Amino acid sequence: LNTCAIREGAETKIWNKLRSKYHAYKVRNPDKIIGILGCMAERLKEKVLDHGVVDLVAGPDAYRDIPRLIDLVSNESNTCKPMNVQLSFDETYADIIPQRKTEKSIQTFLSIMRGCNNMCSFCIVPFTRGRERSRPVISIEDEVKYLRDAGVKDITLLGQNVNSYHDLDNQGRDAPI
Repeated sequence: LNTCAIREGAETKIWNKLRSKYHAYKVRNPDKIIGILGCMAERLKEKVLDHGVVDLVAGPDAYRDIPRLIDLVSNESNTCKPMNVQLSFDETYADIIPQRKTEKSIQTFLSIMRGCNNMCSFCIVPFTRGRERSRPVISIEDEVKYLRDAGVKDITLLGQNVNSYHDLDNQGRDAPI
């Protein structure tokens, strides 16, 4: 289950699904692996594992580690439940082009950065997504070209604070988008 921790309602939905749908599923299929991924996993860590239904926990920057975590769950000699909630200083997902729900859409969103350096008292983002990391401008250009070729005409750039975007891969100079 890919999770969010920005709004309490999102976490409540996951807890409800774990108690009802996934608890019954796990009872019927004890060999199936259930994982909690994303920001809720990052924020709650062991509390999610203590629920009993969950076999592994991976924070939003640990997606590349999921095959190893699954192997640990599958290894019968492993007595602990695997968890990786290590926040990255450089993960931007620059090399991953997301699957679009609607191939026919002419509008989409494109993430150009992750995390946030503002430590607002009301916000959880710096603690669940980590510090600001901007994608290299070349990866953004490549994705824009891919989207253009797919017929997208309207692209909205996303980031927690897009005004602080900077491309450090461009010899330390900010690259205009």
